[in-house]
Formats: sequence, C-alpha cells, structure tokens
Amino acid sequence: MRHASRQLLTSGLRSVLAIALLAGIAHAAIDEGAREAFEAAQNYIDQRDLRSAKVELLNATAAEPEWIEAQLKLAEVSLELFDPVTAREHIDKAIKLGAPETAYSHLLGHALWLSGETGKAEAALTQKTVARANMPYAYRILGRVYMDQGDTIAAGQSFDSGLKLAPKDDRLWTEVARLRYVVSDLGGATAALEQAVALNTANVRALELRGRVVRDQFGLAAALPWFERGLQIDPNDVPSLEEYGTTLGEMGRYRDMLVQARKILTLDTKNAKAFYMQATLAARAGNYALARRIMGKVGGRFAELPGPQMLVAVSEYELGNFNTAIEILTRLVSAQPHNIELRTLLARALHRSGDQSAAWDAIVPVANREDADHYSVALAGRILEALGERDAAAFRLDRAAYPKIVTPSALAETQSLGAAAAEAAREPKNARKVLPYVRLLLSAGQYGQARQAISPLVTGNDGVVDAQLIAGDVELAAGNRVGAIAAYEKARKVALNDAVLGRLVAAYRGAGNANAASNVIAEFLVYNPSSLLGQRLAAFDLIDRKLWDQALPILYRMRARTGFNDSVLNANIARTLTALGEHDEAVREARLAYRIDPANLMTTYAYGRAVMLQGEDPKRARDLLRKASKLAPDDKDIARDYRAAQKL
Repeated sequence: MRHASRQLLTSGLRSVLAIALLAGIAHAAIDEGAREAFEAAQNYIDQRDLRSAKVELLNATAAEPEWIEAQLKLAEVSLELFDPVTAREHIDKAIKLGAPETAYSHLLGHALWLSGETGKAEAALTQKTVARANMPYAYRILGRVYMDQGDTIAAGQSFDSGLKLAPKDDRLWTEVARLRYVVSDLGGATAALEQAVALNTANVRALELRGRVVRDQFGLAAALPWFERGLQIDPNDVPSLEEYGTTLGEMGRYRDMLVQARKILTLDTKNAKAFYMQATLAARAGNYALARRIMGKVGGRFAELPGPQMLVAVSEYELGNFNTAIEILTRLVSAQPHNIELRTLLARALHRSGDQSAAWDAIVPVANREDADHYSVALAGRILEALGERDAAAFRLDRAAYPKIVTPSALAETQSLGAAAAEAAREPKNARKVLPYVRLLLSAGQYGQARQAISPLVTGNDGVVDAQLIAGDVELAAGNRVGAIAAYEKARKVALNDAVLGRLVAAYRGAGNANAASNVIAEFLVYNPSSLLGQRLAAFDLIDRKLWDQALPILYRMRARTGFNDSVLNANIARTLTALGEHDEAVREARLAYRIDPANLMTTYAYGRAVMLQGEDPKRARDLLRKASKLAPDDKDIARDYRAAQKL
C-alpha cells in the first residue's frame, strides 16, 4: 500500500510570478464586454448561480480569448458543475497562452479525476507544481482520487495534510465526512459534517451528504429536510436533486420523484440518474418494455452500477428474456456474492428458464440461513420439486409456511479462515477486512477468538454500526443475550436501519421482552413509514399480541404494494379476519391463499379454520383440517380445531 499523498510540489515565488502573469493582461486593453461579463459571472458565483456564471464566462472568453484568468475561472466553474470536458478545454487554452503550472495544476487534476482518469489525476497533483494557496484544494481532490483507487488510508492522509494548511476549509471537512461514510463510520461522518456546516452554512455538498448519512442512519423521511435545505440554497444543484428524487421514490412518492427527474433533465439532458428514476417508475407500473427502453438511454459508469443493472435484469425477466436476465444477474452475483436479493433473483430466473441445478446452487446459501425469508425458502422448495426431490421439497415448503422473526445473518464467507485472518491482521480497524474473519470464526464456534478479533475494531469506533452489530452477533452466538442487546443498542444510537431493526427485534423477543421489540418497530416506522420490513415486523408483532384490528390495515397496505400472489400474507389476512369475526371475508382471503399454495401448511390450516368458523361447509372444513393435521401431527392448535370440525 502506498504511503499516502506524496507532498505536493509548491513554490511561493512561483505563485507570485503566476499572479503577476495572470494580472498582466489587466494592464492591457481588455474588451469592455469581456470585463463586464467577467464581473457579472463573479456576482453569479457569489449568489451560487453557477450556470449563469458559466454562460457569462463563456461570453468573456469569446470576447477576450487570450485572457488567462477568464479561461481558468471558466474551468473552475465548469468543475463545480461536474463538467470536466469544458474545464479541460479551457485549461488547455490557458496552458497554450502561457499559464504556469501553479495556476492550473489543481484544476487539471480535478478535471482528470472527474473524467475517471485517476492515474493521470494523481500525476497532475503530485508531479506538477501547485501554488501554496491552491494546496488545500489539491489535497482535497487527491484524497478523492485515492478513494476511487480504493486506498482509504492514503485518502485520509491527504485530507489531513490539507487540513493542516487550512483547518477551517469546509470543503475538506466534507470530504473527511465522505471518507468516514465510505468506511461505514456514520458517527464520525456526522461529526465531520457538523464541522463543515458550522464553517459554512451554505455548503450544499455537505448538506447533500448529510442527507445521505441520515438516510442510512434513521430512514428516508428523516433525510428529506437535509436535501430540501440544500435545494433552498441552490435549487439547481443536480446531485441534491438526484438524491432528493431517489429518496422520494423509495418512499413511494413516485409523482414527486418524477417531478425531480424532469427538472434534472432540464438542467442536464443526458443525466443517467434521472433516466433511471423514470425507468424505475415505469417498472413499478408494470411497463417493463418502457423501463427497458428508458434504460437504453443510461450510459457511462452509472449504467454499470448494481442498481441500474438489476433494473435491466428485472425488466428482461418480466419480458420473458430469461437468458439475458441470467447473464446480468450472474455477473452481479459474482461481484457481490453476499447480496441475498441478487442471489434470489438469479435463482428465480434460472428456475423459470428450466435450469434447476443451477437454480439450486444459487438459492441454497440463501435458503439455508436460519433467518431466511419465506419466499426464498419456498422458492428452494419449488426448485427441489422440479428436481424430483419431493420429501426435501415438502420440508422446505412447510418451513416457509410459518416465517419467524430471528436474528438476521450474513451469507457464508467464501475465503479461507487463514486468508481472512491475514487480511484482518493487516487492517484491524477496517470493518470490511475484519468482519469476514469474525463471521468465519463464528461459523467455526470460536467465540473467544472472535471477541479478540472484534476488540480493536469496536474500541473507539462507536460510530461504526457494522462493528457494533458484529460484536452483538458474537455475544449472541456465545449465549450472552444481554451483551448482544447492549451492543445492538449501541448501534441503534448511531443508526436504526434494517440490519439494526431485525437484530434488536429478534434479540428482545428472544429475551421475552416483547414491549421493547414493539417500541423499536414503532420508532423505526416513524422515519420509515413505507418500509416493507418495518410493516411486516409490525404486523407480526400485532398478530402475536392479538391486536387484530391494528394488524389488519397494515396487512392490507402491504398487499396493495406487493400484489395478491403472496400466499403467506393472504393467509395472515385470513387469520386476522377470522379473529375479528369477519368469517365470510376470511374464507375469501383464505381461499385465495390456498389456491396459490395448496401444499402449504399455513394456507391449509387458515382456510380450514375459516370455513369451520363460518359454519356453512362442515365437510370442507373437516377435509382441510384433516390435511393440516397430517402435515403437522404434533400441532396442538390444529388438533384442537380438527376435533371441533369432526363434531359439526
């Protein structure tokens, strides 16, 4: 690993000469129109209207093409607008006009980085001379270059070097926060962003990043005010509009998301994220052909990211192009082997294509987890049926019938224990290196060694949610439920996301503290009212507490979003209606669940019990409950209801 950020080349004397050279033309006759345009541009910059400033600077450089200061100012504004092409064009013009390295090296590095040329950007920032006044800027961009290269240590050293020169540089503090966010230190990222905003309340980049951090910490609704605050300062800031629109879409506010997408496209006609938003909306409306057409407009590096690729794969799948979907999903799973959603989608596509052996290989790591969701377990059962393994299929389908709330777990690690230990030893405070090692130790039952491995990561890293979660997992695996809950609660103070929610609810319920579990779910839903996980846990919690009238609206809302093909959801609706005495409606819902999955224990029992309590078809009730009793001969509730049906 490199020792970060070689010291930037600098020269105070050359800085003075550069200023003299740039100012030299001021003594010559500058076109009056160019001067006025330049002054107007500066006023627009002060008002954060960078687009208007860019137009005025284009006018200034057109009227006075040999004005180096105007050329470089135009390059700088273009970079602020994420336009490296225009920036590079005018940097090159300034160089041809005789601008010294000290005047443009930081801007050249920035332009090359934005263009994705990280190697050339690093060379421009470390091998060319940088004016002393521009060094904080150069260190800021150099840190981003190192981040893109995956060298977080070098990035941190670069930002530290910049802060030594300019401790009150709010842009540098913003990048420190970004680095901490990348390494999952949400608490540290928040502290750095608070410093950045305190130094400059109009720092739109800091406000946009704060919104992203808060979204990961406490949910979608909590993030919106931060994006809105940034957009009050600069209504045309494209990154803020992108994050705002994406968040609105994730909340189910699709019309509002579409408004943001359209606004983005008026500012940037080729914006990939805006097209992605539109394609997402089309897919959610079931128009997968339109979604695929829109995604055809998405290019560049963004098109290769997992989210856009997954949307294309889903669209191809829904259009019946299974092989294309499989090709994309296989590539994504190879890059993200621990992504449960991707593996499930791949298994589903392989199952539909008829390649059952490959489908089984894809789903088995997901379906074998203790906390596997009922859909993946049921899919595994269907695949086994297609393979002719009827007994094994029946076991899976029975397990899928009654989903449980248990502590979420990660997929098994693929690397060896020795290789993982070496990685963790090299970077004991890097969660990404340590967590795979700890998971392997847990799977081997080596709880003492797992505690030792996690200790350096947890100590002094209260803001790293993943560190607290794995510490809790270690204690839970070792049988220390109290210690596990304490670790999970530490994580909750930093973030209440899906991972924290699932662990805390399972741990509290396992400890017999149902009220604490209910409180965690309620807190989560305040910030994430549209979360399917939150709604599902809330519904199960209410059903367990027999608060049927409160559970029913949640179950209906879930079905309105997910459709009518979830047999377990339909069966739970039937169970709830039965408990409320709505027997005719309960029978209709139970019949729907049973038609979807007649081999499922839960659907069979819910249907039989609903028919029995309705009292209109005793024979049907007896037949269904007899079938349920054969599927689960030791279940006391089923046995009780079967005896009651025999007396009808």
